[in-house]
Amino acid sequence: MQVDLKRLKPLGIVLVLGCAVLAFIVCLTADMGVPDKYESLHPSQYYKESADNLDELVVELEDNVFPNLTGIVDYRADYDTMTVVVTTDKSNEKKVRAVLERDFGQELFTIAAED
Repeated sequence: MQVDLKRLKPLGIVLVLGCAVLAFIVCLTADMGVPDKYESLHPSQYYKESADNLDELVVELEDNVFPNLTGIVDYRADYDTMTVVVTTDKSNEKKVRAVLERDFGQELFTIAAED
């Protein structure tokens, strides 16, 4: 009986290490619900230069970014502040903010959560 337990000990260690490595790989490759980084067509300063450029940003968002994000309730261009005002539901506000600021910069957006 002792001989059998001595043989199982290395196998048990390998099994535990294998499970730990597998769990680590699954955690790193899991989909976190955040879309891949979008490369903007222009630098963020370009969109603040004119109302036409801001409208171009809104179209770019409609075509390439918003379809991949959940939680967008409403959006519009605000020409007074030269930003895009994005309204989200409360549960997705942080994710939407993180994605938009990561891909375009913080100065282009005003993000608000709807109650």
